[in-house]
Amino acid sequence: MKDINAVYGFENGDYIIKQLHRLLTSNIKNQILFTLERKLCITVENSHVDVFNLTVYEDLSKMEIIEIKNIIFNTIIAHQFSLLDSDLTIDIDITIGSSKGRGKELQIYAEKALHNAKMNYINFMYYDANLYKSHFENEELLSILRRNIEEKTVEPFFQAIQDNKTKDIFKFEALMRIYDKDGQVLMPAVFIDKARKYRLFNKLMEIMILKVIDYIKKYKINVSINLDYNDILNPSMKEFIIENIKNSDVGEHLTIEILESKQISNYYLVNEFIRDVKNYNVSIAIDDFGSGFSNYEHILNINTDYIKLDGSLIKKIDEDVYYNLVKSIVLFAKEQNIKIVAEFVSDLKILRYVKSLDIDYSQGYYIAKPMPIKEIMDEM
Repeated sequence: MKDINAVYGFENGDYIIKQLHRLLTSNIKNQILFTLERKLCITVENSHVDVFNLTVYEDLSKMEIIEIKNIIFNTIIAHQFSLLDSDLTIDIDITIGSSKGRGKELQIYAEKALHNAKMNYINFMYYDANLYKSHFENEELLSILRRNIEEKTVEPFFQAIQDNKTKDIFKFEALMRIYDKDGQVLMPAVFIDKARKYRLFNKLMEIMILKVIDYIKKYKINVSINLDYNDILNPSMKEFIIENIKNSDVGEHLTIEILESKQISNYYLVNEFIRDVKNYNVSIAIDDFGSGFSNYEHILNINTDYIKLDGSLIKKIDEDVYYNLVKSIVLFAKEQNIKIVAEFVSDLKILRYVKSLDIDYSQGYYIAKPMPIKEIMDEM
């Protein structure tokens, strides 16, 4: 709404909110009732400014929730909203967070889902309140983590990285996922910090790395994995990584992404690790570069092959200040013969900006979402 208010004024902003409210309480509500083919109690509330709560008082299946999401999304996206004192109509974009539960937890988890959808630049995210309660219930989450370790069900999901010149898939980034007792995927935001606190993250990481190596060997794909500064400093993790790269001979297909962080203080240890893995033809990337508007010290002090531009820059690349900032990073990196990956490329508009700056590679939901390896291979 900030953009609409800035361009068309607050009165038009309020007018669009009223139109959206009418659309939700009439057309969309009727479509939901027609699709589900039964009587339901549905309420719509404008909770604050541009946020609406639509509550369905029924034990809906996951499929029915998706159907309702599609009705809401498709109807609003296709609708032309009128402006005051003008024949001009405009369209709007929306983000939906959905939850299933009882009482206060329903709204709490719907708002969490909405927040995380926005943070991940996607239009929809669903949280089952009963499932995601494990984020707070340590005993349940600990049980889930242990089960994934014991049964080795930790799984890398792969997100494609596209070559901007050829449009070919250049490589995939491996992103950790685990499963609850019902086989539902848990996102990293739910378990990563807790796994580190419980001192179980390394075990999860070891399982994932072994699976990544197996998939590289089986499918001949190029893959990047993320390592935190603390992972590099951990002697056992370092030894595990190097030993398995050495024994598997997959180094030329592997990139290690080191998270760009203020934590990095001992460049000697970081470069010692880099030197060791580069002996096996592993490539190095600095991940999330530009987060917090950091300086170029990491590029100068780390022997890197790639930098991955942080989503906080890419999502605002259509604004002059961010465009010029990204442009300066790109020019500097090219002078150092470092390839550049733009993360969070969520739509065609952003991709066009990225290509206009001669950025080498793109990654994001417009290119592809993270997927299990089997789904990727089925599509190839």
